[in-house]
Amino acid sequence: MGSLFKNMMFRKNILIYFFVLSLIFNTPFVLADAIPIKKSDADDLLNPSKKIMYYEKERKDPYYIQKSQDKDIKNLNNIKVDETKIAKKNSDTIKVNYTTKANDRIISTSQRLISAIYPDDEVSLSNTYPGYRGPNQLVIYTRDFGRTTGTNEFGKEAVVIDGVVDKLTGANSNIPRNGFVISGHGSAKKWITDNLKIGTKVEIENRTITAYTTVDSYRYYAKSKINDVEDILVSTKSEYDSRDDKYIYYYLKRAKQQYKKSLKDNSNVSLNCAKEAINNASIAFRYTLPYLKDEIKGVWIRPTDNTIAGIQKTLDIIKDTGINNVFLETYYHGRTIYPSIVMKSYGFEEQNPDFKGIDTLGIWVKEAHKRGIKVHTWFESFYVGNRNPQLNPKSILAIKPQWQNKTKLKADYNGYVSHPQEHNGYFLDPANPEVTSFVLKLISEIITRYNVDGVNIDYVRYPNITRDNVSNQWGYTNFAREEFKKVYEIDPIEITPKDSLWDKWCEYRQDKITDYVQRASVIVRSKNIVFSAVVFPDYKVSLKTKNQDWVRWSELKYVDVLTPLILTSDDTLAKSMLEEIKKKTSDNVKVYPGLFAGFIESDPEDLLRQIHIIRKLKLKGVILFDWAHLSSNYLEVLKTSVFKPQTY
Repeated sequence: MGSLFKNMMFRKNILIYFFVLSLIFNTPFVLADAIPIKKSDADDLLNPSKKIMYYEKERKDPYYIQKSQDKDIKNLNNIKVDETKIAKKNSDTIKVNYTTKANDRIISTSQRLISAIYPDDEVSLSNTYPGYRGPNQLVIYTRDFGRTTGTNEFGKEAVVIDGVVDKLTGANSNIPRNGFVISGHGSAKKWITDNLKIGTKVEIENRTITAYTTVDSYRYYAKSKINDVEDILVSTKSEYDSRDDKYIYYYLKRAKQQYKKSLKDNSNVSLNCAKEAINNASIAFRYTLPYLKDEIKGVWIRPTDNTIAGIQKTLDIIKDTGINNVFLETYYHGRTIYPSIVMKSYGFEEQNPDFKGIDTLGIWVKEAHKRGIKVHTWFESFYVGNRNPQLNPKSILAIKPQWQNKTKLKADYNGYVSHPQEHNGYFLDPANPEVTSFVLKLISEIITRYNVDGVNIDYVRYPNITRDNVSNQWGYTNFAREEFKKVYEIDPIEITPKDSLWDKWCEYRQDKITDYVQRASVIVRSKNIVFSAVVFPDYKVSLKTKNQDWVRWSELKYVDVLTPLILTSDDTLAKSMLEEIKKKTSDNVKVYPGLFAGFIESDPEDLLRQIHIIRKLKLKGVILFDWAHLSSNYLEVLKTSVFKPQTY
């Protein structure tokens, strides 16, 4: 009864508070039901049959509460609460309060309900999402959850230290000891993008997060950028003797001057000075990394142009950006971009219909070489896309259903088995010799018919396992089960992780992938071209969840290059990933990290920070993922200095 009374009083007070604000600022009185959300309520919010009602109107997004914006808000400056503190509340939440400083001014506020707080909230066994962050969820991760959030690249995250957003990242962020990470997918990702900036103040109470962007937020961001420029200048002083620093110091000086002016008061003039300081520091930062001639500057690209003119135009832009290696997606979703004799011989679609009537690969190779750009075929080995095979009678699995990969749970299922966390896609069975023979024939066809400069194999693995749940393990196909049983006299479907033969079952699948890599290596290297493989950077996780033993490939010299996927814009985490990769990779194997700053829509300067780390580790190259997500702001940053020589 006491708890109920407190909830009623809380609702009454919060309603009065926002009603007064609506009178002060002449804004609509729009507020969600402010009852604190319990753990059990989080799932209800995702249930379309249960709706949250609003006092004036109902919003489509059930998590969104209220947002106010006014450049001249002054009255909120009198709000006084405790200084930022982080504490567990009732063992299932955290509480963060923020005090607005006397010389600060709130520019905008926004609130959103929290879907989950980890590790305090229990995780359902049915939750197989990376980091346990589901669709449209906003999740808080504290350090007790682990070192990183473990989320995938389809979201947005903010690292909060002492109640202030210190860093914006895309995925799998380091969780600070003196703070937490806010992570969002879908509508929650949009909320983070729209409302959280570096320097934004954050308050958490009653399972609700409130973001305050103030004048001081912009000062914080400006100072952070200025520090970044000065730090990188110090760390690269001895490395770039030939770098012309005049632009760096010119814009850095202007940034410092504007920042100093912004400290005067909280007026719009000071706000604009802080914004100018941010802009000037950003420009200075872009000049800190000079062009290096012998560096691989690559990009993964899925072709969309189906005319010669369109391909030429795209390559002209690529050339102008300073990119010198293109990793062209040639075989993807079980289709080729060129008319394939091999595909036709199996009765499969001869060519992706989007490119029918044009030899896309041939044109790309010819036109790229004219511009001094190398072409590597980007090749999806065991992934055949997410279109149901029943919808296309000439698809690979429609004709060869026995080739598909299966989970333990659906080992005896007669239909098609897709992976819910891998784009609902379908996979081929690496253990089936018919499958590997077919895939290797495609690789051989490509390098025989076209003058490509390399082959970059992707999806060189089993489908991802997201939890220690044996039923969603992959590889339980008829062929694999029979072959394993002949050697060990037991069907692997009967083996559990506690059994002595479990390691043998894991090794069986790992060996199938490694065998494929070795055979592909022999074929590709017969043409004296570069053979590279896409891998996941955390070796132990890669081995356990994907049966991908890239350390062994490196030790046995099966590959020339590893292209690890750095699925984060958190530079601290990226650095630790790259250091581990370098340590575990043989000296004779090169590493060209794949950077996802564009894909996860992070700040273009995050891309430069990661390139800086790569250069410090002397890895000699980068590949950007991917061309479709490199908007003009990324291209302009790359052209400023790091990918092209400076021009005056």
